[in-house]
Amino acid sequence: MRTKVYLFTLIILLIPKVILSQNSENKGSKTYKKNQIGIQLNPFINDQFFDSQIMNTVSALRYGYRITKNLTTGFEFSCSFPININSGQFSYFNSFEYKTGLYARYSILSERRFQIFAEASPFFSHYWKELTSSFDPTPYRSHRFGYYVAPGLTLYSKSKRVSFDLYYKFSNRMFANGNKSVLSYKFNLNF
Repeated sequence: MRTKVYLFTLIILLIPKVILSQNSENKGSKTYKKNQIGIQLNPFINDQFFDSQIMNTVSALRYGYRITKNLTTGFEFSCSFPININSGQFSYFNSFEYKTGLYARYSILSERRFQIFAEASPFFSHYWKELTSSFDPTPYRSHRFGYYVAPGLTLYSKSKRVSFDLYYKFSNRMFANGNKSVLSYKFNLNF
């Protein structure tokens, strides 16, 4: 499995050669917006969402460059920062996790406002957790490489400047919900 992740990373690193090349045959073709900035900021909704003692937040920022009308590649930074304050027998603790990596997306129906896509991303994950009411104040840290694949849907505005992505991620690493799969969304600005 690691070989596949390394091979995919190598392919994404070679894509800038394609990005910088120029093609003079596209003069008569339809233009499309090449740059994309995506933003996600939401409280993670699960069974703990309605517990007033737990706040769990997920955020992400990404930049993408559309190489062709169907293929987009870029980088993404995401983090989750739950702050759990439990009273009684449980300890107080803080934790923080961030993931940074590259991604590639292939879309079909790219001329339409409603598109279907598949996305893949290798990433580096860092997790930090600190117990604040313990005799051992040493924080726990974890560094790992991971990946996710995700099928999804995109809905564009009429001008195609704003889009909404809804996708389902499958990963070898746990997400903020404690599972290896999660429903996610992102708002994008295209220019």
